[in-house]
Amino acid sequence: MTSPSTDVDMPVLAEQARTILAGGRRALLTLPCANVRGWAGLIDDGGEPLLIVGADSPPVHCAGAGRRARVDVCGHNGERLVLAGVLRLAPESTEDLVDRLADLGRTISVTAGDVSDLRVLSLSVDDVLICLPDRAERADRGLGAGRAAQNTATSRSRPAGPAAASSSSSRGSRIGRSGRGSRRANTVRLDGRWSALGPARRVDLSSYALTEPDLIAAYAPDLVRHLNDEHAAQVRLLAAHGVVPAGAPQEVTGASVRPLEVIGASVTSLDRRGLDLWRIDPDGARQVRVAFSAPLVEPRSLGRELRLLLDGTAHGADGTTCGTD
Repeated sequence: MTSPSTDVDMPVLAEQARTILAGGRRALLTLPCANVRGWAGLIDDGGEPLLIVGADSPPVHCAGAGRRARVDVCGHNGERLVLAGVLRLAPESTEDLVDRLADLGRTISVTAGDVSDLRVLSLSVDDVLICLPDRAERADRGLGAGRAAQNTATSRSRPAGPAAASSSSSRGSRIGRSGRGSRRANTVRLDGRWSALGPARRVDLSSYALTEPDLIAAYAPDLVRHLNDEHAAQVRLLAAHGVVPAGAPQEVTGASVRPLEVIGASVTSLDRRGLDLWRIDPDGARQVRVAFSAPLVEPRSLGRELRLLLDGTAHGADGTTCGTD
């Protein structure tokens, strides 16, 4: 079922569609002609979406015959993007694609096999649908993300030792089971049973083709994961100077603390204007906000902006950097 679209919100829908595509790393490829459905690697190259599949797989044979296909892409916030069109063999080899993207600072990871065993396909898009989660679903996701971030910050604050190792092992087994459940739930959603989604909206092809994605929003989950995994010390230093966001309850206080008083910290979200973090200090756990000196223009500008912030918080200390670009 599709709902009518108005000219007023069409640019917004088109940007959301392009942002979901830019942030996608894999997609569910459906081939009605061969009764085949399976996962494929996804690359947004600025034009037609590129799919990475096995060289001898059914999609390659269908692409050689110019058959139609459907591509489902799951967004970071529960959205679903559906692209339909003719599947074609891309003239570029997988090796050439990897080399070209490497020159642009992007990488492709092959989890099994070799790059030479893969083939690049392109989808000539002629129909675009977008499904957005309802408000209750978005609220649940936001609350769940906050709780998960708080748990992450708490786990990092535990002292090292046998007890901590035992706790970490137990927590890891729970995460493993939860992760498998999430993958099953995600597959169910991409199979078409998206009970929490609103009606599909058809995106005008001209608007879709001419709109640029919001790359900050598209890459935000990857950037947040990188900061938490690779720059925990710098995140704690930034969190020490975070402030409680406007609109927080009056009983919640969050003045800056000394860096040594920060027990744990974790980035929960990122946008063009700043970072949202959970900070644990002697007064408890709280959400804080760290504002950038200037809005981010592109993802690679995050590293430069964080270095400026760290230089300001280090009070002249040398050697504090955060190499995220």
